[in-house]
Amino acid sequence: MRIVPLSIRQAEKFLRKHGRHYKTPATPVCAIGVKDTELHGAAVLGCHPNGSAELSHIYCDGSSQGYTLLYGAAWRVLKAMGYTTTAL
Repeated sequence: MRIVPLSIRQAEKFLRKHGRHYKTPATPVCAIGVKDTELHGAAVLGCHPNGSAELSHIYCDGSSQGYTLLYGAAWRVLKAMGYTTTAL
């Protein structure tokens, strides 16, 4: 499996289909997913008004290492975007 970029719309569609409690974050920044031949998980990264970033929502269908890949990639993405404080 590998990490792939997703549009916010693609991630929200996946999360609505699979995550029962998904609500769109106030300020989404970007989205990533994990896939092999099909999408197995998605994460939406957002930001707070105080400038800190957060992992707004994450869901994986139980595929091996899916959550681990998404959590690691989420932190690397936020760090690369210049965020220093997160609510991961």
